Amino acid sequence: MGLKGGGNILQKYRTRTGDLLYYHYFRADSQNVMILLHGITEANQYLHPLAEFVAKENLAHVYTPDLRGYGPHAQKRGDLDYIGQLDDDLMDLIKHIKELHPQPNIIVAGHSAGGGTTLRMAASKYRHEVDRYLLLAPFIHPLAPTVSRNNPNSSGNVNVRRIILLHILNGLRIRLFNHSIVYRSKKAIENPQENETQELSYRLFTSRFPEDYVAALQAIDKPTLVLVGDEDKEFDSTQYEPLFSKYTNAQTKLIPGADHNSILSAPATFASVKEWLTEENAPSNAATMN
Repeated sequence: MGLKGGGNILQKYRTRTGDLLYYHYFRADSQNVMILLHGITEANQYLHPLAEFVAKENLAHVYTPDLRGYGPHAQKRGDLDYIGQLDDDLMDLIKHIKELHPQPNIIVAGHSAGGGTTLRMAASKYRHEVDRYLLLAPFIHPLAPTVSRNNPNSSGNVNVRRIILLHILNGLRIRLFNHSIVYRSKKAIENPQENETQELSYRLFTSRFPEDYVAALQAIDKPTLVLVGDEDKEFDSTQYEPLFSKYTNAQTKLIPGADHNSILSAPATFASVKEWLTEENAPSNAATMN
């Protein structure tokens, strides 16, 4: 009989820059290891019910990191050192995982902006380290069709003009102002010191999604599952299937009755994730389409 999975252990790993970053670990009896990434403001704790389910079902060990700039241990809340540093941090976490788990099957998963960060990995130089992708109501890109313009239900305010200006300056290799705030949360914060990152710099915000989302989608060449609630008010749930079917062969499913956050605890989400992870011979259903 296999070991019973579960648990919730706070641990840390060291990055290539010498910094310590923190994660919660949920043990399972499995060759699969899932790295589950949080959204745009909250640290990893809200992902724990899904992580507990995956681990207790022995579908995968689960690591839920607080990304750089987030969580109670953040050195610079809402900021990092350079655009794309999250990619390097995640690669360092994968190296750490491979020291602890022999020959793991790496699954990178993400909710909301965590899904955008996952898509960055799919298009990065580290993409060959990943075996599967799981996207939960992903924030693909500010210009993607899944993002409704002037959405009153959006959880944050994005300074588009400032982003455009900074993008132009970065094209000229002027990065002096990349610390400038371009995103502010709308949500009421009960304990911002521990749970919420209310403001994001340009370099952190733009590290949460791929620079070219079409190229990122076309780069997906591993089995991929996309889940979105049919009552999502943050993004347009009707646009996911057309977008992913145009550029990939990813499986895309609507979760009935779920909104942007309740998708993480919906029984249909749990069932879909379990079915996907227990497929005996998972097809390469994310191969790039011509």
